[in-house]
Amino acid sequence: MKRSCTVNESAAAVFSQFETGLGVARSLGRKGIKVLCVDFKKDIAWYSRYVTPLICPHPLKEMPAFLDWVAQHFEKGGIKYPVFICSDDFLVCFSMNRSFLSNYFLFNLVDQGLLERITDKHSQYLLAKQAGISQPETRIVTHQDDLGTIDLNDMRFPVFIKGLEVNSWREKISGTVKGFAAASLDELHRRARDILKQDVPIVIQEIIQGPDTSHFKYNVYVGLDGQIKAEFTLRKIRQNPIHFGVGAVVESIHDPDLVAQGRKLFKGIGFAGIGSAEFKRDEQDGQLKLIEINPRYWQQNYLATACGMNFPHINYCDLTGMPMTTSPEFKAGIKWVNRYMDVDSFLKYRKEGSLTFSAWRRSLKGKKTYADFTWDDPIPVLYEIGFGAKLIRAPWFFWKRICR
Repeated sequence: MKRSCTVNESAAAVFSQFETGLGVARSLGRKGIKVLCVDFKKDIAWYSRYVTPLICPHPLKEMPAFLDWVAQHFEKGGIKYPVFICSDDFLVCFSMNRSFLSNYFLFNLVDQGLLERITDKHSQYLLAKQAGISQPETRIVTHQDDLGTIDLNDMRFPVFIKGLEVNSWREKISGTVKGFAAASLDELHRRARDILKQDVPIVIQEIIQGPDTSHFKYNVYVGLDGQIKAEFTLRKIRQNPIHFGVGAVVESIHDPDLVAQGRKLFKGIGFAGIGSAEFKRDEQDGQLKLIEINPRYWQQNYLATACGMNFPHINYCDLTGMPMTTSPEFKAGIKWVNRYMDVDSFLKYRKEGSLTFSAWRRSLKGKKTYADFTWDDPIPVLYEIGFGAKLIRAPWFFWKRICR
């Protein structure tokens, strides 16, 4: 059904020029949809043939300026752009200013209260617990003085330390490292004190036992009518950083148990819009246990499109009221590869003795799609290699990692 407002049905706005935004832009662009790709810094999607790139003020650090910028660039006589949010900074800004931004955009976001609970790791833990989802034992520490008072009797070491709130962690601790492992109580206290000194509250969570290939992700789009419109599942083959990072190589799979747990979680919390949940299968009891919920597009979203399930186009049709053609099936066994992260990960897996060169090569066989390269949109790969500079430095890169 058509919306009552005037909708720009030939264009969309994608917020983030990172790989996540590039995947969304390609999925929309191949459907003939013009993509305005916005970020506060130039990144890989800037060079895609499918986008008109724009640079804006930082949506959180310069929020008033960002809102003024939006009004200047998207005031089109009442026309509203379907919007696709691909980074946490933009997600928080859109949620905080949804009334103002709804003058310029169409979006399907989880409500503000639920989003705040999802982005706070402790509240997210309680949400999932209420939904009946299995999780590792978890503790929260907000102040350094509280470190010695928390009850760790039910927790098994090793544990993982990560930020309670993702944006403060990325700003003050690391933009690439999700957290740190601690094998003992002494190591936990040492690591935790260093982080808490910087006024970053932390989550302490049991590490679920099992290899990196035991990590799975359920991805979903819940439409404006509250019904699930698309589902996609994958497993990680390798991570970067290894063991506690993002998927450097992932593969589409069919897993009914994963789908059942994903549906139970997202229906149980009353989710809306685009989201994903990462689980890990515990080798000790065989259960899928929740790692985290992500209330926006995930980095490897283009894999779903390559497998026949175009989430951005489904999302676009839902927002604009256009006819939506979806299939419940997608192709399994197709890989998504970030070659640069994966080479780095391979060298580290190899150093710890868990992956040989021949096993690494075998794992990359079969049909695949790449984070940066497609035949009809090749220029972003040049950006990824620094327009040749990274190739020149490649021998030094390998030498440093092999000799460490």
